[in-house]
Amino acid sequence: MKKFSILVICLFLTSCRFGQNESCVEIEKNFYLVKWDDNSWISYTKDDDSIFNTENIVIGHNVFAVGNNKDFIVGKQHPCKNKEEHFIDFDSLIPNKEITNFFIIDIRNDDFKVHSFNNENDFDNCKNHFGIPKSLPYKFYDKYLE
Repeated sequence: MKKFSILVICLFLTSCRFGQNESCVEIEKNFYLVKWDDNSWISYTKDDDSIFNTENIVIGHNVFAVGNNKDFIVGKQHPCKNKEEHFIDFDSLIPNKEITNFFIIDIRNDDFKVHSFNNENDFDNCKNHFGIPKSLPYKFYDKYLE
């Protein structure tokens, strides 16, 4: 019975390991695509140990497309249906797929600038204005969130 109890406890502890579903990758110049379970966002930090801190978030959760070159990061994101403050409550991060937000992050200088758009036409016009190629591929694309 003692061996069985120890086995059950070990199985419980390994199944509840915290943080096993988090990952990140540097996009460019201290910008990171952070993924925790099914949610992705973009953070900026010069200390990669703090990429999961909420104060470093540049583009909130439900980012589903990210492309970049050395000067710009472009992407798409669905806002959350839940409008109340809830970042840590991951069960309430339900994307509103009826709305797509588009963004361009200008990273040419240390003081980055985020340009946000509610429609793809304005997004494409700004990409053209900055000389961002229409063919710039999305290196990250989540078809589930599309």
